Amino acid sequence: MVEAADQPEAASKTWVFVFGLYLILFNLLLLYTLFRLWPGQLPLKPGEEHGLVKLIPGLWVPDVWTEVRFLALVAVVGALGSYIHLATSFADFLGNRQFVSSWKWWYGLRPFIGSALALSVYFAARGGLISGGAGAGDLSPYGVCALAGLTGLFSKQATDKLREVFETLFKTEKPPRSDPLKPTDPPKT
Repeated sequence: MVEAADQPEAASKTWVFVFGLYLILFNLLLLYTLFRLWPGQLPLKPGEEHGLVKLIPGLWVPDVWTEVRFLALVAVVGALGSYIHLATSFADFLGNRQFVSSWKWWYGLRPFIGSALALSVYFAARGGLISGGAGAGDLSPYGVCALAGLTGLFSKQATDKLREVFETLFKTEKPPRSDPLKPTDPPKT
């Protein structure tokens, strides 16, 4: 039998309401940013390596290189993928009356994790799957964003795959020491 003191603290109704409102606004912000960053025409015309992005028309209209635009798209769509994961989880746990306050940081950090992880996967894909001579104008924003969104949505699996790639690239020939904390004897001469 579990005592009341052992039960995790349920999130307050005020926090749940504020966080739910935040989720709605955050989704709208991510979608707005995605639509603003989306390249209007692909492939780019020769000599057109950058262009204006009307993030906030009349106030903030940066001139952005195509490569940077793709990086921003990957970050936003990675956050959007993580947003899907966290919003679904939030609704599920809230609906089952199991949403507890100890998970607040997990929910708050998910979009940032998804964004950073999507960038890491994008770099790995661009570095190994696409020839070095191919520029951003040769990429499909649909494919790039699909990879980023799925990375954010399935961040655990993406992290596991990156771990596999890293372990394959940096595999050592010698087996690891049985006890790495104990110093080995110096070689005898």
